[in-house]
This record gives sequence, structure tokens and C-alpha cells, in this order.
Amino acid sequence: MPYVKRNHEGNIIALTSVKDSDDDEYLPTTSPEVVAFLGMEPDQDEALRALRESDSELARVAEDIIQVLIEKQVILFTDLPDAVQQKLVSRQKLRSLLNQEGTSLLNEDDLL
Repeated sequence: MPYVKRNHEGNIIALTSVKDSDDDEYLPTTSPEVVAFLGMEPDQDEALRALRESDSELARVAEDIIQVLIEKQVILFTDLPDAVQQKLVSRQKLRSLLNQEGTSLLNEDDLL
């Protein structure tokens, strides 16, 4: 994505996720023409991408902090809301499964 439709002057007039005709041209979403058509400044686009990428990293940081607090007995696992407990247990099981299969998401220095 996206395929671009151009007018007779060569300007982008529409973006689609599928190629509708032989005239449609594929451009990467980071293309300056696509960014301009969507009305986003290139800096905004880059900032949004970086923010999305940091979301998973921040989730891992929060997980590690919770683990450290539990290990140091600052909080009890049972002090956490049920939904949080379930998510943490689920993620630990997934990591354990991946580690058993030899596919580790963790670096050697990572907690958990």
C-alpha cells in the first residue's frame, strides 16, 4: 500500500490499497508525494512511526518494572488488578514457550 491514481497533470488524486487499473502506480507510504497528499509533514510522519515503535518497548519496560517491584516485595502480584495479572501471566507463558522453542524475544541482559 498505497497505489496512487494520478490526474492527467501527474498529480496524485487518490490512494488505494489495491491496484485498480494498469495506470495505478505503487509508492511507499513514506514517499514525499504520498505524505504531501495525506497532508502530513514528513517530520510528523517520522514522529508517528517512532512513537508506534516505542509503544512495545515501553510496554516491556513497564513489565520489567512490575517484575522488579514484585521481586523486591514492594508490591504483591495479587495486589495487581485481575486483568493485569492475567496479561502478565499470559505474556510470561508466551515468552517461556518461545524460549523453549529456541526463539527468544529477550536479550541475555533482559529481565524475566
